Amino acid sequence: MKKSLHHSTIITLLFLLLLSVTACKDTDELPDETPTVPDTDIAVVQDTVVKPTGGKASECQPGQDIDNTWDGKFSSDGGVPYHSVWNQSAVFPVTLEYYFEEGTEIDYLIYYTRSGNGNFGELDLLIATDAEHSDWKPYGSYNFRMQNAPSKITFKETQKLTGIRFVVKSGAGNFVSCDEMEFYRYNQQNDMEKQLLGVFSDITCSGLKEGVTEKEINALPEYFAALAKALRDNTYDSHEREFRIRTYAPYSIAEEWAEKLMTRKYGNLDNPTGISVQEGDEIMVLVGDTHGQQISLQSIWESGEEYRQTNVSGDIYFLRPGVNKLTMRNQGQLFVMYNTDLTAPEAQPVKIHILPGSGTVTGFFDLKEHQTDEKYAELLSKATHKYFCVRGERIMFYFHTDKMREFVPTQILSAIHLWDDIIGWEQELMGIEDVHPSQMNNHLFAISPEGSYMWATDYCIGFVHTYLNNILLKENVMAAKDNAWGPAHEIGHIHQAAINWPGSTESSNNLFSNYVLYRLGKYCSRGSELDDLADSRFVYHKAWYNMGDATHQGEDTEIHMRMNWQLWNYYHRCGHKKDFWQTLFKLLRADRIVESDPGAAQLKFAMRASEAAGEDLTDFFDLWGFFIPGEDTIDQYGTWNYRVTEAMIQEAKDYMKQFPKPKHAFQYIEDRKEGDTGLDITAPDTGYYTQFEGDVKPVSTAVCHTVSGRTYTVTNGENAVAFELRKGGADGELVYFFNRFSYTIPEGVDLTGTGLFAVQADGKRIEVPRQK
Repeated sequence: MKKSLHHSTIITLLFLLLLSVTACKDTDELPDETPTVPDTDIAVVQDTVVKPTGGKASECQPGQDIDNTWDGKFSSDGGVPYHSVWNQSAVFPVTLEYYFEEGTEIDYLIYYTRSGNGNFGELDLLIATDAEHSDWKPYGSYNFRMQNAPSKITFKETQKLTGIRFVVKSGAGNFVSCDEMEFYRYNQQNDMEKQLLGVFSDITCSGLKEGVTEKEINALPEYFAALAKALRDNTYDSHEREFRIRTYAPYSIAEEWAEKLMTRKYGNLDNPTGISVQEGDEIMVLVGDTHGQQISLQSIWESGEEYRQTNVSGDIYFLRPGVNKLTMRNQGQLFVMYNTDLTAPEAQPVKIHILPGSGTVTGFFDLKEHQTDEKYAELLSKATHKYFCVRGERIMFYFHTDKMREFVPTQILSAIHLWDDIIGWEQELMGIEDVHPSQMNNHLFAISPEGSYMWATDYCIGFVHTYLNNILLKENVMAAKDNAWGPAHEIGHIHQAAINWPGSTESSNNLFSNYVLYRLGKYCSRGSELDDLADSRFVYHKAWYNMGDATHQGEDTEIHMRMNWQLWNYYHRCGHKKDFWQTLFKLLRADRIVESDPGAAQLKFAMRASEAAGEDLTDFFDLWGFFIPGEDTIDQYGTWNYRVTEAMIQEAKDYMKQFPKPKHAFQYIEDRKEGDTGLDITAPDTGYYTQFEGDVKPVSTAVCHTVSGRTYTVTNGENAVAFELRKGGADGELVYFFNRFSYTIPEGVDLTGTGLFAVQADGKRIEVPRQK
């Protein structure tokens, strides 16, 4: 540890200096009396570590057996963890047994991960009380969620035992590992806490009891006497006090809700303290009633060699009610970890006081609490740490302080409201209003790495720090279509799992991006013209999974994204079923797509879409190439076997035909026209979404066409939504379609024996005579 002065002395010196400065500031004179610095440690009773006498694992990698888990050496400090056999799946369940002397008392235990493969998932805990460790009794079942963070089990009452057995049923990467396993007995000597409660109104020492005397204050240890006087005389610096004494709300368990809602994991750093620490700092944390909940501090810093990036996990320090004295293993900024079931009556706010001199106040901005740009500017100007936190309703920024000062020194409300809205709009499409925020209230945690561009992953989204200017001012976001599109696309990756399968991963999230553009109200939607769909189906004879030209991870995202957006335009924008997407998300969360079977996945999507719409969408998905049998591989974030058979297709169609046909041929719907802001395609002449609203306007009886070579030119076809080339009449084989009044048919289409038909919005086909 790096120590030059006794840490308790440093803490007290800093605190007394703070009191002196504040007193001068508030009274314009020196304080009458300066307390002396104590020359002894502030004694804080610590819980007792209980060491096992032995143990046994059902399997291990040679050299990484269970005895490595109680040697006191963490892997980060060169220690060797326990690990199941390498290069093969663990033989689940894996049992880890720890033995103790007869009658050993244990109140709680802490499992430390090695931040990698093997982090515990589901497990059962058993205890033994006999000397032979032969009579194991179940105690409870737990899920540590394979997270890269310690987990704690607290016994409801002190256990007298001889053994503890972990029956681990799942682990990250199908391995099992453990860095350290620590067992503790509570220390019941609380003389200091009893003394503090004689003067302070509660154990957080954030206020005094009524009628407390000078004598009672002076009887306290000098540090706490100085604190009591600062509270009594109102000389506790208001900026320090704001961030040192806080009530922390409970937040949901990100891992649990990612599974339930089929999202990537939201952030779990929802409770910033606004306090930074250095390696070796000793800090004192006073914790009020925890209502039986597990509370801890996590210190967040950064890592990386190619470029520096904020970590979203770090050193964990478990807290217990009362006085906690902690030694910081590394530098960082502190966050209170209070994640629980929000519906439990015990999910109550917890009051915490991080005492003056414990770390450095850097502050943060909270939208609900601080409210104004003026307060934001003040807090940002006082920030002392490399990173500054802004907490909105749905998003948290944890960005470089210098970049915040460069790009947004005086205003943040427009940015935080904008990104809260963007996340809210995406959540709206997912149909999670029944659980958010009453049961799930985690934020998306946005960081500013010093390289890369922008991306999304579990627990965070990243925007390179040099790009922040484009997303932190609303006028800059609105200045270019991609400034909103890109971040909405990345956030879409967080939310897309229920409607996604291999071959769609870079397009299904663009449902959210197009919806965000729509809600922003300036730019038109994005994606290929329907010409590309016609070419893919009738020139190149491709199915859904491989249509178009691969542009990203083996997928033509520009053409794929139009399918989902057509469904939104018809059902939501035209009002034919305004909860279509919310219903579809819920259906697919109940009956989930299996990622490893993309062929079955796309057919399940079609069936559940028909169920959500209450309509037979066979014609729609047929045009989009869902019903073409074949086998192939899909290369997108892995290699996947694609298989669709005639039997699978028939099963899907049989299911879908239980519903009535749609009232419109909305496979031709478009929401873009000439003159739209941000238009990046050749606008169609027909199929605009307004044609699918209200009464259908019939195609003119004067409609006709001419042909010059392979170019078809239509006159008086304004009320059509598309033009089809068919063999064998209006119900015959579709060989091509287009949505312009003049269009040249590609060479790959056989025009022999074809007739031209104008498609009305209601799906009626009218043969278009050729003008002589």
